[in-house]
Order: sequence, then structure tokens, then C-alpha cells
Amino acid sequence: MSIAIQSNAQSALLSSLDMASAALINPFEYAISKRIKAHGKTTYRVQPTNAGATTAGTTLSFDLPKSGFIRSMTLKFEVECAADATHKLVTPATGFLNAIERVNIESSSRRILTMDRAAIMCAYSDLGKDQREAFERGLVMHGKGNSRYTANKAAASASGTSIEVFMPLLLSCCDASNQSLQTGFLEPIRVSITWAPSFAFARKREAAADTYADYTITVVKPELIVDSILLPPADEDATISANFGSGPLSSLVYDYESETDTNATMSAVDAEGATITKEIKSTACATDIYFWVEDDGSYTSDALLGVNRVPLPVESVSLSASGQTIYDNIPAQFLGCFGRRSLRDGFFGSAGSGGYENAVTDDDGEAGKSAYVYRLQLGLDNSKQFDSGALSLRELNSPTLTVKMARLSSSGFRRTSPQAAAARAVKMHVVIRKLGLQVVDSSSGRVTSLLSN
Repeated sequence: MSIAIQSNAQSALLSSLDMASAALINPFEYAISKRIKAHGKTTYRVQPTNAGATTAGTTLSFDLPKSGFIRSMTLKFEVECAADATHKLVTPATGFLNAIERVNIESSSRRILTMDRAAIMCAYSDLGKDQREAFERGLVMHGKGNSRYTANKAAASASGTSIEVFMPLLLSCCDASNQSLQTGFLEPIRVSITWAPSFAFARKREAAADTYADYTITVVKPELIVDSILLPPADEDATISANFGSGPLSSLVYDYESETDTNATMSAVDAEGATITKEIKSTACATDIYFWVEDDGSYTSDALLGVNRVPLPVESVSLSASGQTIYDNIPAQFLGCFGRRSLRDGFFGSAGSGGYENAVTDDDGEAGKSAYVYRLQLGLDNSKQFDSGALSLRELNSPTLTVKMARLSSSGFRRTSPQAAAARAVKMHVVIRKLGLQVVDSSSGRVTSLLSN
């Protein structure tokens, strides 16, 4: 017999642990512990009911077919601009996400899930590295696909400048399979896309000089690409019976709620960073509080483009309520690197959307990185696929977020960000990810309520 086995047999600790027989497993014993039954899958394209609603400020609507369980939805559209031999199209690092104001999931004209642009940025910051890169490429963010911008210089017409844009909808119904929209049973579901009030974020730059001018872009060919799971009729009936057979189904979902933006002014160069204070008005059960600061004014130079409509670095953050301090002047870089705690991944979760590394400058202050969308995680796990705890804001007295911006040096934030941000008007977005109970009527499939606290 192995000496290791003999030694273990004499261990009081191991003998005590073996008494918990229900926890013992044999890793060499074959068993199928979990299996998803074979099913059908289809990916199809939904055309808008009002295809002409593609100008700034309008709302585009898609009615989902009553078929299957929706696993993902992606908005696709194309952007065109007039051919120009001496200029090229430029956008901020957040790309064509700036064309979106809000995404809604509606049922009988009632909004049941919603995300505005600020909330989309927060959900994007939670994605893993590979997912973020795919999201960025789809929306032409951070220069991904930037070579396509120069095509308009040689184009004979606007159609020759066309850029394809894809934006996955980062809603809770597309996250966990048990939150999927069961379109075959639910009352008709509509997806509404509200375009930004202005498309002026896109400008043109003369190739030979740092000069910018207005440039009209046109959104064309919008459609929704839907990924749907189809079950055999008997299995679908069994699923509906399991979910709704004993009466209305109350399910736990998460949604986003954006606070009113707080306006501020950036500090001067070599002065202390500006302090921005926001009293949170939400009364929801919050699993996370996100915040990020941006300069969404106009840009007229390369330097201003570098800080336009992107998250700017923060020095520290405090959160207080009811006379107590919950986050005590915590360094923002700590939140960015270690703030997303996981139950499964060892000591801490992955960096808060990373982005600190720069192989050339080793810079940690360059504007525009998704790490500067900060998250105050109030639950035990950073996953959105189950509830790991929340904070009820209703019972708190004046919950207040205090954010101090990073100090501007003569070369920008810390080292490389343009000092053009000095004295610029900025705004702070505060977004609450909240829990809610969604109730579906068992006879009609009607979504009857959404209780947030």
C-alpha cells in the first residue's frame, strides 16, 4: 500500500473531514451531472416597423416574432457621409456608441427594461477582455477598424463611405438563459432604439493639418440580428408549464437606472483635481453603483478629440449615507484594478475592464480607458447571472457620492493625456444597477409589474 495512503489513514483531521460523506466525490467515477437537451437554433434579421426613423432624436422600433427563446440581440446599421477628397471622418474613442441615446424593451407600450448610453458604457466596462474588444470593434471604438475612415477620400458617392456598425444589446434578458424572453408565450415584445439628439460627435479632419469641421453622417439600413433557441413543442410546453403552470411567475431581474448628470468644471493645469458631489436620489435595491466622468462638448483639435466623450481618470471616491462612510476616500485605481470581487476567481476578480497597460509609456492616466468607468460593487460577486447581495437605498438618508478628479500635469492626466481638458466643462454619470421583481400573468403572458423596491 502507498505510504501516502497509510499516512493519510492516521490523520485525525482527514478522518474528521471524511465524516462529511455528502461532500465526498470520486473524480474518476463517470457521471453526467448536467446536460442540456438537444434543441434548435436560429439567427434571423428583424426589420424595423418604421425604417425611416434614423435621424437624430427619433425612435426606431422592432417587433420580435413570437418564436423561441431570445438569447441575444444585436443592432446593426450603416453610417454614410458625403465623399470628400481632402478630409476623413473622425469620431471620439467611444465610436458610434455616441449615436445611441437609449435602448428599451417594451411590452404593450410599457417599458420593462431600459439602458441609456451611460448604462451601456457601464455594462461594457464589465465585459471580459475578449468581449470588450469585440464590442469595441463592432462600434468602431478606440480606433478599431480606423482604416475604413479614410475610404471616403476616394469614394465617388456617399454609399462608398459606408461603415457597418454592430451593437450587442447588453440587457439582462440577453445575459442569463433563465431570463430569456419567451416570445412564444409572452405578449408581443418590442425593441425600441432612440437615437442621440445630435450626430455632431462625428466630424471631419483635414488630412494635412489639425483642422476640424462639421460633417453630416447618415444612418441607413438598420436591422436587429436576433439569436433564438427553439425547443421541440413538447419541451416548450413543459417549460411554459413549469414557469407559469401554477400562476403568475415572479422572476428576479436586474435593470439600470441613471441619475441626473452632475455638471462640473475641470481644474486648471497643476491645480488640485476638481471635486464632484452627487446625492443619489434612487430608492432601488442597488447591486452596484457605477460612475464615470466625461467631456461631451465639441472638439476642434486632436488634443480635444483625445478627451472627448470618453471616461476620464478619477483620483479618489467616497460614498456616505445616514451619517456613516461606506467608501472612505478610496483610490480610484484600486477600484479599477481590484474592485470587481468574485466568489470563484481567487482573491479578486479581473481588473475593472483593464486598460491600464501601455507598452510604450507604461501610463496609468491616459484618458479614454474603460477602466475609468468605476464600479462600487455592493454584492459578493461581480457576476450578473445570480443575486449575491444588494443595498436598499430607500432606507438611507442622503446617500452621497464624492469624486475627486485626477490632477492635471503640464502633459495631461498624470503623464500623457492632453492638458486641453483643463478648465473644460464635464459631467458625471451615476448609474444604479438594481434588482427588480418582474411578474408575468400565467394566462395572457402579460408583464404586469416590475417592483424595484
